[in-house]
Amino acid sequence: MSLITSRGRLSWMNTICFLVLLTGILAWIGCESSEATREQQDQQALSSIVGEKKPELALPQPTADQKKIEGLEAENASLKQKITKLEQDNGALSTRLSEIEAKILAEREQAEKALAAKTAPPAATSYENAANAFKEKKYDEAIQMYQALLNGGAAEELADNCHYWLGESYFGKKDFAEAMKHFEMVFQYKTSEKKGDAQFMLAQCFERTGDKAKAKEAYEKVVKDYPTSDTVKKAKERWGKL
Repeated sequence: MSLITSRGRLSWMNTICFLVLLTGILAWIGCESSEATREQQDQQALSSIVGEKKPELALPQPTADQKKIEGLEAENASLKQKITKLEQDNGALSTRLSEIEAKILAEREQAEKALAAKTAPPAATSYENAANAFKEKKYDEAIQMYQALLNGGAAEELADNCHYWLGESYFGKKDFAEAMKHFEMVFQYKTSEKKGDAQFMLAQCFERTGDKAKAKEAYEKVVKDYPTSDTVKKAKERWGKL
């Protein structure tokens, strides 16, 4: 009887322990379920506020060829910048070079003029040399010398004589057309002691070329317009013969 009673007590205690354990397990399961439910509710509430988060798409990684192309493009852009800079520098250098060349040319011309002024003989000496060449009938040399005096800017009191003797030199060469040009130039000067002589030589040129009417008119002009000229007597003689 005692044994039965002991067994009955053990069975009852085991039953109680089992019930306690089962209650604890159920309670734990309930807590876990509640926690999961609360997390799910919180997640749903957050999603409703900020919207459902979309998964980020992974960006494609550039390939080796793309990287090479990008590098070449960058290098090309850099080269273009360098070329532009070089072109600008070249333009500046060209401008500077032109300025230097112009300056050198101007200085050279000044030096040549200065040298010519130092080495050129005085006008009086050149005129005398030309006169000597004419006296020796070296007409070409005389023409060059008289023309050089005119080109060098001979003074007016000397220039009219140069033109007259140029006319005489061409007359000596029987180039009457060229001679008349220089005789006529003498009349361009306001004061010239050679005007009477130039008028007489114009008449001589007309006579030599066979234009007797103009020659007679020119001789008459010597007599009327330049009565004090040394050529008046010769002009009257020639005028009377035409």
